[in-house]
Amino acid sequence: MTKINTFIALAFLAINLNAQDAKTAPIVTDITPKSEQAEVKPYYQGEIVTMEHAGGYTYLEVKEHSDKTFWAAVSKTEAKVGDYVRFKRELVTENFKSKALKKTFKQLMFASDLQYRVSKS
Repeated sequence: MTKINTFIALAFLAINLNAQDAKTAPIVTDITPKSEQAEVKPYYQGEIVTMEHAGGYTYLEVKEHSDKTFWAAVSKTEAKVGDYVRFKRELVTENFKSKALKKTFKQLMFASDLQYRVSKS
């Protein structure tokens, strides 16, 4: 039940933060190609290359094994750049404007169930 509540809260947060008017309302998309949609990918993982804290959230730029990077928003965390993270995708938004960071993310994944392990720096 908590996962459903988290998903609903994240969905409303994404919509409310961006819905200033109909022209700027967020577009929610599924980043999984149609050919792979039948296969559920329960976790995304990678190394944190950039992170920023704002408004109770931590925004992580994560580098996957393929060297592709993407941005994810999670509840505020103690993880650090260089740590390896794993989390579940809840919602993906396009052109997400973070007022707290004064930044627009071309694509932002809202995620839950963050797990991390500290890098060996």
